[in-house]
Amino acid sequence: MSAGQTVLTPNAELATALIDAIERFHRQAGHELWPTARVRDFDGWLRDQYFRRQFRDAGSARCLNELEERELWRSVVTQSAVGADLLDIEGAARSARRARRAIYEYGIPLAAIAGHGTDESHTLLEWNTQFDARCRMLGYLSTDQLLGILNGVPEVIAWIDSPNWRPVARRWLQKNARLMLAPRSLGAATSCHSLHAESPDEELAAVAAWARANLLAQENFRAWVCVPDLSLRRTDLIDAFDAALAPQRFSLSNEEGAAPYAVAGGTPLAQYAPVRVALETLAASSGAISFERFSALLRAPELQASADEASAAALLDLQLRGRAPSEATMDAWLGLSERIARLQLSRSVQAIARLNAVMQALDNARDSQPFSRWICVWINALEAGPWSLRHRWSSTEYQSAQRLRELLATLASADQLFGTHSRQSAQRILAVAARNTAFQPQTGIPSIWISGQVGDPWLNYDGLWVTACNAQRWPAPVDPIPLLPVTLQREFGVIAAGAASQLAFAIDLQNRWQVRATISVFSYADPLDGSGATSSALLPPELALPWSHRARPRPHWHLAQARAPVLERFTDEWAPPFANGEHTHGVATLRAQSRCPFRGFAETRLKAQPLDKPTPGFNDRERGELLHGALEHVWSTLLSWSALNALSAQAQTQLIQVSVALAISKQCLKRDPGAPWRQREQLRMQGVLSKWLEVERLRQPFYVETLEQGSLAAIYGGLAFKVRLDRVDRLIDGERVLIDYKSGMANADWRGERPDNPQLPVYALLRPEALVAVAYGRVNAGDCGFIAETERGGVFKPNGRITRLEGLPNLAALITVWAQRIEKLGQELAAGYAAVAPTLQACKSCHLQGLCRIPSALDDLDRTDE
Repeated sequence: MSAGQTVLTPNAELATALIDAIERFHRQAGHELWPTARVRDFDGWLRDQYFRRQFRDAGSARCLNELEERELWRSVVTQSAVGADLLDIEGAARSARRARRAIYEYGIPLAAIAGHGTDESHTLLEWNTQFDARCRMLGYLSTDQLLGILNGVPEVIAWIDSPNWRPVARRWLQKNARLMLAPRSLGAATSCHSLHAESPDEELAAVAAWARANLLAQENFRAWVCVPDLSLRRTDLIDAFDAALAPQRFSLSNEEGAAPYAVAGGTPLAQYAPVRVALETLAASSGAISFERFSALLRAPELQASADEASAAALLDLQLRGRAPSEATMDAWLGLSERIARLQLSRSVQAIARLNAVMQALDNARDSQPFSRWICVWINALEAGPWSLRHRWSSTEYQSAQRLRELLATLASADQLFGTHSRQSAQRILAVAARNTAFQPQTGIPSIWISGQVGDPWLNYDGLWVTACNAQRWPAPVDPIPLLPVTLQREFGVIAAGAASQLAFAIDLQNRWQVRATISVFSYADPLDGSGATSSALLPPELALPWSHRARPRPHWHLAQARAPVLERFTDEWAPPFANGEHTHGVATLRAQSRCPFRGFAETRLKAQPLDKPTPGFNDRERGELLHGALEHVWSTLLSWSALNALSAQAQTQLIQVSVALAISKQCLKRDPGAPWRQREQLRMQGVLSKWLEVERLRQPFYVETLEQGSLAAIYGGLAFKVRLDRVDRLIDGERVLIDYKSGMANADWRGERPDNPQLPVYALLRPEALVAVAYGRVNAGDCGFIAETERGGVFKPNGRITRLEGLPNLAALITVWAQRIEKLGQELAAGYAAVAPTLQACKSCHLQGLCRIPSALDDLDRTDE
């Protein structure tokens, strides 16, 4: 470095590690300034050399970037003769691209491939020819051709010794580079150890515990960890290392703090918050989107400048849930949101203003446009919306947004390749590109570096750990490159194509690993299917366990539990007594209190209600209201059983149509799901009401005394409960029948000391005079009928029987018992009784288990359990 030479490495990860080592050297030496380390990965260095040539020769072909090359291969495979028969175009394009790269990296002649005459080799050569033709037509050059056209080296270069160099690159370096750099000798004896873990999770926990123990014992401890299947285990690995090395990441504070480890390779760019919200905002701008997507976007932290703004967005979301359709366009969502915010919140919501700014910016381009035009539109839209608060970004968020800008610039330079696209099509390409682009924030290399590349770390470390060293995985199994003849791969040195080359590569790597650190650990784990694993025969036979105990997987909540102090247990089943000014929810409060006292307390006094969720069409609650509204109009028109029987079929159809239409019209003033759903509900309800009126014709003669009588006050335990009676009928002899409509399933749920639903008993207490029957009117498409408690047979259908009345002689006696039960529930509620004491079926319909902490065993209760 001091001599001004450029050092080349086989991959970018190793180049980053070398740059970090050089910077640490200067800092430890006390230097405040030092020359920028000229360490480059070979592919990146080749690109730079070609770009310099382009400055001298403006007519030279432009080098394809990663995105352009991927898209060009996809189009070649799609348009080929066999493209229509392929199930996975993207996979075939990746395989073809990998095979072409191997041809250049290993120097495999095309004539040798053609000589094999297989269908795969012919297909590869056809695709390769088409790819070259497309490149020439567009004036492009693929990156795998750069080494062949590089004439002369304008600077002094060196290269590091590594088994990861490809043969063609190695031969070129041996010819053109000044020297090959070997790693510095460790100068100390190394110790090797092994670990056989009982599960993959235990193996990762052991690595994390080993790293933590060494970091505590040695201040400047540095380790290199190799996890060959890192792409599959990345999430589990991060959980294990966070639990051991960065438990602060699981705290509720916004400050995560730095972790003493980093995972190489990066994650998809689309997963980072500024990129994710940018892609979601653009995707939501075209076509219909669901309420769930709009709700998530409305409440996105990136659209809120303060906690007050976030609160306003949450309140708006709450209002939308009772008034919004299940899906709509972004313009419709924003218009509805503005109206509700103005009428219900009496304030503006800044997230809506920012989303409006996005839509205005996007409206500047509507027709098909080249990518360079779309990029300008997108940047303006993002800076007006989700990126308008970028001054609050963290370093990682800023870097990820900057990487997206670079990706957009790449797309903007490829107009010739991509042509023109509609906004939806262009956004789909951008979303795919962001998902396929791996991103790693630049935070420097911490003490523990975790790599997924099976290679030589080259630098020396205090510790080294390699996982998956079992007999099945080490040496790695044969994995030839698709489409290329396997015999050619073995002939030209493709390591993964043959067992012998894989074995030689593994032996070479293992020898290098054993001299790269003072402590080396090789581990393997039993698979999850229960089969055992055996140690690789390549591992030295004298290996021993590095510590006396095994590390168990410990998710962060286990760690927090282990560190928590011992708490005193105290069961408090009493809330403060009901205070003046508090209100009940009518019969719903008594129903919740009867099912479980805690549920009554939580739903009535803590307002612990589930959030509404707009559904396609009318939801269950709205269908119930439609039923009540339609039947109210039907019976306010008919008034009696005799009028019903005198009704002609045509008149009945017309009456039902008008009643349903009026009910739907009234309901749509609150929430309109759209014309198709209105029409569908009109037809459904017409059929249901026709069936129901046939059931009503079977009853004893009656006339309707009251309909939908609301605002009735019932007093129990000193508390007021507002009650609404659906319907009370008078029979010919003057006796009364009380009916409550149910649009869903219904059963006799009013019985027992703590009934699941005391609704009918409460209604009966309000109208006990001459009452001979109370009933649910089950009105639905599946089954129409009455579910009743009656002391007289034949009230609801011929030959109908009286019910058991819970063993009492008549309904009046039962009403007296009901009064005692309801009064007791009211007294419990008023006194604040809130014990977690559910009835048998209560937990199956409850949403409060996370709040009441009821034992999980109750979740598994069978209906036959006591």
